[in-house]
Amino acid sequence: MKKQKQEQTGQVNFVWALAGGYLIYLGGKLLYSLYRDGAGSSPILVVIPAAAVFIGVGFWLLRREWKAYQFGAAHKDDPSTWNDDPVEEELPADNGDEEDPL
Repeated sequence: MKKQKQEQTGQVNFVWALAGGYLIYLGGKLLYSLYRDGAGSSPILVVIPAAAVFIGVGFWLLRREWKAYQFGAAHKDDPSTWNDDPVEEELPADNGDEEDPL
């Protein structure tokens, strides 16, 4: 059995970057609506954690795509690092006590 590990590439998926920006926007909009309408219109215990999750995931997505962009810019002249295929690593061999069901 082989374990697959994805190597970092320099390809930026702009859809993920836009999704991250939109999540940050939605989180900010939630917090602004809470500020504008007051605590009586929406439950604070739901709005604040939801906004924090939206903003956190949005920043994570933007950071991930920014790192991919930086990696691509640093390695654009080195074609040996341009790899989209997953790397296959051999798993440790069994000691032979178990029979292979196939």
